[in-house]
Amino acid sequence: MAHFLRLSRRAPVVLALVAVLPACRSAPSRPPADPTATAPSPELLPPPPPTSDDPLAVTPIAEPFTVAAWAEPAKLPPLGGQCQIIVRVMKRGGAPMARVEVRLQASKGTLYSAGRTLFTDATGKTRDRLTAREGSTITLNAGGTRYRFEVPLTDPLPLPQ
Repeated sequence: MAHFLRLSRRAPVVLALVAVLPACRSAPSRPPADPTATAPSPELLPPPPPTSDDPLAVTPIAEPFTVAAWAEPAKLPPLGGQCQIIVRVMKRGGAPMARVEVRLQASKGTLYSAGRTLFTDATGKTRDRLTAREGSTITLNAGGTRYRFEVPLTDPLPLPQ
């Protein structure tokens, strides 16, 4: 049943309330919440975060997947600098996997993530930034798969003679 009202500037608010109130009255009533009720069964809850002392611990993925990781640029400048660390997680058929937990660690220098858990986006990628004055080994854990690669310094240019 529609209500037609001629109102002032407040008409949209009043009309919205008029439209909602009949729906509220027709909704079936629910019993009040039981304060002694237990939580849903564990199968319905998300898995708890890892509790190990491993700084690279993440929630493992059961489905088969591949991990690729690289630095852009592949080498740091001769006196150090910054580069992006990119991690891509793909399903077996090549489709990207979103919301995969990824943690990174650098042997030298610092990572922007500072060891926090990152998640892949809809394209299956996540990024971090390495700042280092010397070459570094990046170790990562993506969905339970560990991967390690080097980010070396670029060779310095030779001095003119």
